[in-house]
Amino acid sequence: MVLCRNQHLLLLLAFSVLLFSSCSKQVSNPEDELDRGSYVLLQEKVFNLHCATSGCHNTVSRSGGLALEASVSYDNLVNILPNNTAARDAGFRLIRPSRPDSSFLYLKTSQTLEHDFGERMPLSASSQMSASTREFIRQWIAAGAPKSDDVADANLLLQPVLDAVEFTPLAPPAQGVQLHLSPFTISGGAEREIFVYDKLTSTDTLYVRGIDIKMREGSHHFILYQFQSATLQVGAVRDLTIGTVLQEMSRDRVFMIGAQTPLLSYDLPENIVLRLSPSQGFDLNSHYVNKGAGALLGEVYVNLHTIPKSDSIRFATALFDNFPDFVLAPVQPTIVERSVTFDSPRSVFMFSSHTHKRGKSFKIYLVGGPENGKLVYENYSWDHPPTKTFSPPLKFESGWGYRIVAEYVNETSRFIRFGFTSEDEMCIALGYYY
Repeated sequence: MVLCRNQHLLLLLAFSVLLFSSCSKQVSNPEDELDRGSYVLLQEKVFNLHCATSGCHNTVSRSGGLALEASVSYDNLVNILPNNTAARDAGFRLIRPSRPDSSFLYLKTSQTLEHDFGERMPLSASSQMSASTREFIRQWIAAGAPKSDDVADANLLLQPVLDAVEFTPLAPPAQGVQLHLSPFTISGGAEREIFVYDKLTSTDTLYVRGIDIKMREGSHHFILYQFQSATLQVGAVRDLTIGTVLQEMSRDRVFMIGAQTPLLSYDLPENIVLRLSPSQGFDLNSHYVNKGAGALLGEVYVNLHTIPKSDSIRFATALFDNFPDFVLAPVQPTIVERSVTFDSPRSVFMFSSHTHKRGKSFKIYLVGGPENGKLVYENYSWDHPPTKTFSPPLKFESGWGYRIVAEYVNETSRFIRFGFTSEDEMCIALGYYY
């Protein structure tokens, strides 16, 4: 009889422990932990882990002019104009309450983002934001983007934030040639810039009407140069290091096109072409910055779309105005100005720009002529520079030109000058004219 009572007590105690354990597990259930307000969850599960990190959207780096740390993120997003020129022209806000279709933050998470809007975010190599996380953001914005209410399905954030994406090459052009910079490795926490020589097998002059570029994500830039060499081996990789900078930069290259985003497609105006000589050589220049811990792959495809020769075509010349003579003083903004005049008449039909991450704005004004001082190009996002085509083209007489006004903010304690790493700076105007 006593033995049975003890057994009963032991069973009751075991059941109580089991019940308490079960209740404890329910309290720590991830679904319950997520029930703390949609914006708070977005901050903790997405911004803190994938955006407000070193070198990206924290209050020090402010990539794209945007900080997403918890103390400032809401006020920096809701009803705020984006820095990206194409997004501003489209009438977007970073977050437009009740309008996901006009909210640039939401659109930046899409793999199908138009190339003028820059790289997809989060900036993670070979990954994209998961469909469930994007849906959480969409629901929150559609419900008015409140700061404290629960308006989005928190269970959507139980899924991984990033999903793997397979890189697919460009299909070869129907008429033209394709160049391929084969995959190369960038070590974790490092950056790497390389040059690879290539050469056309065609013995005919080619007339390029359009150019497509596609590259694996994580690229700082890609540049295609026209370049002839009798000694370099096709396909050989040459790393740009401190010891090879002068050697590589002294080579007689002619800029053809550049890109900073994973996808770029540019068509020259009708009857305007870039001419390629028979057996034309190229230097393919690729620069990647790997912010992750693991190794990263770089790779680039270039399609050159050609048209037959005709009596009506005109030949374009690339404009590559590199201004290296500037210094950014520590912990302050700096305005860099440069004026250029042409020694002969020309028609400029495209402008773009290139700076590194401390570039906050880049503007081009006309110099000379009836529209002296007119602003014709502006960029507020260093990593997503717009390409602006002018139709009709900008007409310049001899002695006329343009003026660059570029603003930088150096948040570091050191002087920053022109250089080739992502921690140095550049000031370059790009374009085409005939």
